[in-house]
Amino acid sequence: MDIKQLIIDFLKRFKVAFNDEMHFIFKRFTYHWLLWILPLMIFMLISSIFSTGVLFDLPVGFVDQDKSSLSRQIIRDLDAGAHAHLINYDSGLNNGEKALAKAQIYALLYIPPNFEADVLSGRQPTPVLYYNALYYSAGLYSVMDYSGLIHELNSQYRSILATKIGISVPKLAQANFNYDGLFNASGNSMYFQQFSAVVHLLQLFVVTMTIHILGKLPRRTRPSYPFVLGKLAPYTLWYTMLLIFEIALLVLFSQARVAGNPFSMLTVAFFYVIAAQSLGIFLFSFTRSTIDAYSYVGLLVGLALTYSGVVVPELSMPWVARAISSIEPLTYALNRLFDLFLRHADVISVLKTCAILMIYPIIITVLVRKRLVKRLNREEVL
Repeated sequence: MDIKQLIIDFLKRFKVAFNDEMHFIFKRFTYHWLLWILPLMIFMLISSIFSTGVLFDLPVGFVDQDKSSLSRQIIRDLDAGAHAHLINYDSGLNNGEKALAKAQIYALLYIPPNFEADVLSGRQPTPVLYYNALYYSAGLYSVMDYSGLIHELNSQYRSILATKIGISVPKLAQANFNYDGLFNASGNSMYFQQFSAVVHLLQLFVVTMTIHILGKLPRRTRPSYPFVLGKLAPYTLWYTMLLIFEIALLVLFSQARVAGNPFSMLTVAFFYVIAAQSLGIFLFSFTRSTIDAYSYVGLLVGLALTYSGVVVPELSMPWVARAISSIEPLTYALNRLFDLFLRHADVISVLKTCAILMIYPIIITVLVRKRLVKRLNREEVL
């Protein structure tokens, strides 16, 4: 049989399986759960968690041992910021430290005695702001306004001190920074996490659905690889459009400005879904039963979350973790989708990412082509 005939035979089997699956894709209640009910429920849950964007009015204690106009100004301005709500611990620094250790407050500001007098005399006293690093997000957000406040006071009192000693203040260099956050100019990491979670969780549903489809293939039909691909193709298109729909909702509600080409996003999402489906085929082929395949989905998704740069920045990983990150399709999909949001990613970079994602189905096809058919036959016997 020549190559042309092989291609024609492949396409015929693929088309038959595709058309057959399209007839009852939404006639099974389980499919509704995996195709849109659970994905959208989780999407709404994630959106509600991150709806405020940042953490506001976090309890922050202060101990003011100076009680001067300058110390009161610092406390008043920090309390006026969006992130911190100041609580007085005049009873003593020890009580404030105990409250910090018990997470009754997330940070503690200490202003030493003679603070204002030392500032005006040029002795550069240092107020100290501690935060509880065990509560990383809450602790970090509670001190977010402090650095800007101190910078403003330094600029103000620098001019006052210079006038008192009779010298002119040299003009500082001005640097203008222009950057685009993922969804807004604040560069809020909450939006980054929300976007990452949406892309990451899609892989969970794609892999689970792929295993489910393979475990439920009609027993009346002789299984073949073109037949399997035809059965999976409708779900490739569905999950691609679902991901684009969820990203569009994020853009709409977050008033994002997409720098790249939306069609390029669609292309990357399509190849990302194919790569995720190939992982589902791999799990199904190299396990003894469908239940065993399901049991490994959590491990696969956990590795993807840990080593894709969502939880830990890729540049801060040891080389072993980077090697694991380099074999995760989520890593490449996220990086390119972020580029399409933030920058005008060129066509070459998009095609490069799609080519990398296409390596997964090619390699897995070579590994499981014969084994998958045997595995499906064994599934019939079980």
